[in-house]
Amino acid sequence: MLKNRNIPFGYCMVNGKYALNVPEAEAVRKIFSDYIGGKSLKTIAAEMTIPYNMGKSVWNKNMVCRVLENEKYIGENGYPKIVSADDFKQAARIKSERNTYRKPVPQDIVQSIEITATEYESTDEIHRMTNEINRLLDSENPDKAKAEALIIRCAQLKYAAIREVKL
Repeated sequence: MLKNRNIPFGYCMVNGKYALNVPEAEAVRKIFSDYIGGKSLKTIAAEMTIPYNMGKSVWNKNMVCRVLENEKYIGENGYPKIVSADDFKQAARIKSERNTYRKPVPQDIVQSIEITATEYESTDEIHRMTNEINRLLDSENPDKAKAEALIIRCAQLKYAAIREVKL
């Protein structure tokens, strides 16, 4: 079973008090600097040379993320300050802007929204042109210019046949 780190990366104990582990503290500053400078979590992790834990030299983006989220680095709870509060806030702001996960919209809101979609009503000409495009593309040596022209013409016909549908 792997042992979790008891003292945050960047710190050590000296005479029963938290003190800076200088090489690790420099690595923490570099993580914040690189992240604020635009590097991704994954890129920063790949560039780390100081082991996160004894015997575990390889970093991953979750480890970098934990460093960026740890408020102890701004001097909280008796820990020496490694990064400025401004850098910490800026990294947090960048992290929230980069977050691509969006919470799902609550179902009651979804039900109250009127959704409109568009459909086209297929005509004989659209059907014939679609078949012609498929035959041309399935042929041994398709005429690309002719296929492109047919696809564009078929798209125009479909666009002209669009009708709005309430869902």
